[in-house]
Amino acid sequence: FFFALLAAIALAPPRARRWPRDGAWMLREVGLLLLLAFSAWSIVRYLFADGGPAVFDYIVVGGGSTGAVVAGRLGEAGYSVLVLEAGGSTQISLGGDAEPVAGKWTIFDVPLGWVQVLSDHRWSKEFQWVVPADPPPAIARGLGGCGIHNAMLYMRGRPADFAEWGAGWSWDDVLPFYKRSEDNEQFGSSPLHGTGGPVRVTTVASDELSDFFLDAFSTAGLPHVEDFNGPDRIGFGRYQFMIRDGLRDSAAAAFLGADRRASYRAPPLVKTHALATRLVVEGRRVVGVEYVRGRAPTDKAKRLRAMARHEVVLSAGAVMTPKLLLLSGVGEAAKLRRLGIPLVYDNPAVGRGLADGVYAIMQWATRKRNFFKCRLGTQAEEDQPHADYCAQQRAMYAAGHRSNSSLGSPGMSVGAFLRSPYAKGPEPDLQLTVHPWDKFSRPWSKRLVGVASMEIANNHPASRGWVELRSSRFTDPPLFAGPYLRDANDSRPLQWAMRQVRRIAGLEPMAQVVQEEILPGKHAVSDAQLFDAIACGPAQFRTLGRPACDRSELPVNHLAGTARLGDPSDPRAVVDRYLRVIGVHGLRVADASVMPAPPSGNTHATCVMIGERAAQFIIDERQSRRRS
Repeated sequence: FFFALLAAIALAPPRARRWPRDGAWMLREVGLLLLLAFSAWSIVRYLFADGGPAVFDYIVVGGGSTGAVVAGRLGEAGYSVLVLEAGGSTQISLGGDAEPVAGKWTIFDVPLGWVQVLSDHRWSKEFQWVVPADPPPAIARGLGGCGIHNAMLYMRGRPADFAEWGAGWSWDDVLPFYKRSEDNEQFGSSPLHGTGGPVRVTTVASDELSDFFLDAFSTAGLPHVEDFNGPDRIGFGRYQFMIRDGLRDSAAAAFLGADRRASYRAPPLVKTHALATRLVVEGRRVVGVEYVRGRAPTDKAKRLRAMARHEVVLSAGAVMTPKLLLLSGVGEAAKLRRLGIPLVYDNPAVGRGLADGVYAIMQWATRKRNFFKCRLGTQAEEDQPHADYCAQQRAMYAAGHRSNSSLGSPGMSVGAFLRSPYAKGPEPDLQLTVHPWDKFSRPWSKRLVGVASMEIANNHPASRGWVELRSSRFTDPPLFAGPYLRDANDSRPLQWAMRQVRRIAGLEPMAQVVQEEILPGKHAVSDAQLFDAIACGPAQFRTLGRPACDRSELPVNHLAGTARLGDPSDPRAVVDRYLRVIGVHGLRVADASVMPAPPSGNTHATCVMIGERAAQFIIDERQSRRRS
């Protein structure tokens, strides 16, 4: 209406407007024409707010730890790329506008903020997917994916891990792609490490309590490991992290940050709050992606389309990637028909094989408090004795002395890897991570001077779960059957490790600082008692209105395996050795979904490696076609 009114005024003869034909008339006429032009431009801009060309060389669904790498490398090579990210912007270099928590920096930039992103409703309600389950998975929903809320550990897979991955994915095949992304501050360029890559890898300052644990590990006879990503992993040592100058160096920041994107021949276009609803398929070829915009889009949201000249790459993670495949008609035929979804390709393996590690938790009361984790945000409330300390740490961080502030650390620095008697193969199945503070903020019955925590992860569990559709509506969360202790034998390595750790905690110098074991507590001795502590959480809190069996601390949240790679003849495989979706053209998967088995440690570095390989597969194939 406003547009039409302006047009009528501008085009009406002067007599009709009763304006004298003088200099003032001319000014009015020019002004109206300028206003008309501005209004038309504003309307066009509103109608086409999704900007950019409708067709791209490649579309990447998911701007997480793998998708960011794929998009960045393709843009670097000169291809036009659209990234569709369901969540919002996060870190400052990614255009994040979240509440500053230390100077200008957001919770996603500050290394110590990772636990709050997971647990504080101010951030978790927007930047995590809601997937109803017991226990529920912690799945990031934002630009950067799991790289915005993980603990930033840089831990590769081990050579023996890749024996199960098959041809083309041996250790010798994947090592160059681990190194390609790496800028290692401690170990430099070597046969096992790289420098000059986009992702900074470094150690962080330790603390007295963590050093005591290292000394106790040594007293117990464990070998010291200088480099957990070196020739050997069994033993104790210092972790390496993806942190640059006291800031989280996520794969998204490293590959899609403003400065990095500006250096590309074709900077990728990144759309946040852009939720893919299904793939656009012609016959058996994927030609584009249907998506909706908004922070919480409904079924009534306007459907938009982006088209791909060459391929679509799914990098939405081990839960949302199979969901999108199923919504698009790639999955078990009978189940898709029951939901009224047209079949594109019958593959019952989609969504199966869900893997994750499982935790056992131990905690001790200590005679002194060595590390205090300052809360972040405008509503942060510190214990009065530590309020001044935390204000000082925030001021130091905001002033640019980030690496010297406790906020520039993830709140942990050391760990150990053990091989239990139940391990299959030569690599360690157990990972012990020391947190020199009360990571779980439990309501203890008495005031404690200090608390030390340890997470013991079984990284090689036998249990597997699955992901399925709840309905054909894209707004409905998927059905999630977690792989947690489905095989009760997965607890045996954890029970063995808990007994070993009890012995180690009683050795010097830990004996000087440990007052008592408070979780699971000295009463938990038998296999049944230890299993109960692992499976159902702390017994002492079940009388405080909590569930009789609280499984929330079981997941390691290294979800993988729901779109497994393999040979097309393998009934378990969803993608081939080049990450192309079997039975469908123009579509690949590049994220933790494709892992046939989780690595012996954290999954993030391996996700980055998969992104590097996927980009290289695509570039090599494109160049080969051009030559032919």
